Amino acid sequence: MQTSKTRTLIQYLNTTILGIILMFILIAGITTSIFSFKLTSDNVASILKSVNTTEIYTEIFHSENHLFPKSDGKGLSLGNILFQIATNIRLDDTRTLLGRELPALTFFHTEIVVAEEGTSLANLPFESTPSEELMKNPKEVDEEKVEKEEKPSENKAPVTEPKNKTVLVYNTHNLEAYLPLLKNANENEAVSSDERANVVGLSNKLSNLLQDEGIGVQLDKTNINQKLLDRGWNYFSSYTVSKEVVETAVSENKHLNYLIDIHRDSARKKTTTATIEGKSYAKLLFIIGDANKGYEKNQEFAKKLHAELDKKYPGISRGVFLKGKEEGNGVYNQNFSDRAILLEVGGVDNTQVELNRSMEAFADIFSKVYWEENDATQQ
Repeated sequence: MQTSKTRTLIQYLNTTILGIILMFILIAGITTSIFSFKLTSDNVASILKSVNTTEIYTEIFHSENHLFPKSDGKGLSLGNILFQIATNIRLDDTRTLLGRELPALTFFHTEIVVAEEGTSLANLPFESTPSEELMKNPKEVDEEKVEKEEKPSENKAPVTEPKNKTVLVYNTHNLEAYLPLLKNANENEAVSSDERANVVGLSNKLSNLLQDEGIGVQLDKTNINQKLLDRGWNYFSSYTVSKEVVETAVSENKHLNYLIDIHRDSARKKTTTATIEGKSYAKLLFIIGDANKGYEKNQEFAKKLHAELDKKYPGISRGVFLKGKEEGNGVYNQNFSDRAILLEVGGVDNTQVELNRSMEAFADIFSKVYWEENDATQQ
């Protein structure tokens, strides 16, 4: 017959074992469910980023001493913060309610920092992902269409060769191409390894234009797509490879302060084309990754370029957009410099003439900003 002490000990052991089991079940539930996303440090930081610290302190002081003036803002709502952490829904942003239910809003985390009139959730920038088959067998260039395209205007006579190369131009998604220059391709097949039709050709043109302005440019034509295929990696690892390229470049050349990664948006002609003084241009836009701890400086640089473009070529820039790692890389190699940008040039439907004009416009403005920031004697 069990004594009372024995029964108490057994009950204690049973309670302890049950507690341990429940604790492991709770931990497993949190780390394997949708809550694992909501409780990440990045997500919590994103939530708290919108909180006005001045209002927090004002509310705290007012709660302790009512003689202290109350905040004029909407105040701090602990309930709203906890609700957002628990549900990942912001009551002041309907995108967070629909973003995961509607496929068209899968990129809903994009934040519009600066934009031209007419920019909305309906035309946020996005990049399509080519199939593995297209990565292995990209589309061919239509030779007739390339030959028929209007030749760009002649560049000015080159200036003296700069002492240092200070600008790195490269392409993380080097196969991104343009339909008007491809043979038998539809809107989901704007992929080519021929630089006459893809973004590598734009990088080449921009490099030449900037060098004509006396700026030292290091053009990197690493075939990121081929490296992915060689390693058996998928398309989503593109930035892992381009990070190696950028890291090597900046480690070998300490003067590389400006990093430009050129891409192409997947939007159609109406969204990606501007008419300026009777001529059509491929619109430009800037992507900044907020997963980079120092993204604010990159963002300010992009905003400066956008503002200058808007002054001389009104409508050519779609604006500056902030993206987190929820919908992509989130850093985009911008941690290597506070003058690093991701530049989207046009969309799948833009022509070579439109692209060339836009590269000339961007080179014009970039050179202006560059020389304002740098003394010519330091080259």
